Amino acid sequence: MKALLVALVLVASVAANPLPKNEDNQEDWQLVPDASGKMHMVDTKSSDVDEIGPSFVGMQDMVFRLFTRSNLNTPQIIRINNPGDLAASFFNPQRQTRYMIHGWLGGGDGDNGLPIMRSFLNYGDFNFFMVDWSIGAETINYIVARGRVNEVGTVVARFVDFTGQNTNLVSVMGHSLGAHAAGATGKRTTGRLSSVVGLDPGGPLFSLDVPADRIDHTDANHVEIHITDAGRLGFPHPVGHANFYPNWGTSQPGCGTDITGQCGHSLVRDFFAESINPARVFGAIRCRNLDDIRQRNCVVSGVSRRMGGEPILDGTSPPGSVFFLTTNAQAPFAQGPR
Repeated sequence: MKALLVALVLVASVAANPLPKNEDNQEDWQLVPDASGKMHMVDTKSSDVDEIGPSFVGMQDMVFRLFTRSNLNTPQIIRINNPGDLAASFFNPQRQTRYMIHGWLGGGDGDNGLPIMRSFLNYGDFNFFMVDWSIGAETINYIVARGRVNEVGTVVARFVDFTGQNTNLVSVMGHSLGAHAAGATGKRTTGRLSSVVGLDPGGPLFSLDVPADRIDHTDANHVEIHITDAGRLGFPHPVGHANFYPNWGTSQPGCGTDITGQCGHSLVRDFFAESINPARVFGAIRCRNLDDIRQRNCVVSGVSRRMGGEPILDGTSPPGSVFFLTTNAQAPFAQGPR
């Protein structure tokens, strides 16, 4: 409630005092949420991007925590390029492996990816790595954190290569800024990843015209995007193979008015965690294009499929395919097959 009141005060202040415009007549300032849902005002055009806080060197500062069914509650830290750590761990290269990358101001003990990890390990025998880049993400300067996305992806890709595992067994997932870091990982691994999953990829400071600098369908054999706060905090465009827009991809049931988008932007993680349970199917219908979503008139134009789930790929989709589904306002969110 306190976070919402702060956000409402900020919104009221913005309404009373119009924000500066850039050359394209777009507002320079945006409300952007951190990993715990707190809102921050960000000057997206500021030229002052000096670091506030510690510097970040991904190769030495990132932490890879391994969870398996043998260590559900106590992760094993695997140092990159340290074969001894890997050999002494519960990592099994014959298992499917999942990586989860957090967003801005996330990581460490406050990472919100733990429910996703538990869902996977409840479902099957996986290697599950929580990727912690909190030293790089825990800066109040959003622009600096956004600028580190490609470095994070580079380090994750090197870690995947270091494990020596067949990349057909590897899927990398991320939320918000972490979704773009997951895409950056797929661009840089030696072998092609099985899949990349972007959970409401961050919108501020990412451009449709620069696929090399954001998540894209070229990043893996299958790239899936779940969009829950399109056009505000989330990137609105269908840049994956299968692009899902629950409840039209904007306001989510159970979030109330959600003026800032904070609730919807975070809720995508709950949808995905629930989808791993095979009893919870997020059935979706394929629409013609993004205009169907914008006009809230999905004309069925192909085979239905589910959002999320394991394995993530339950059918092939050409790049840019758009899917619509509805969810319940509270858990269980899934409404079953379509």
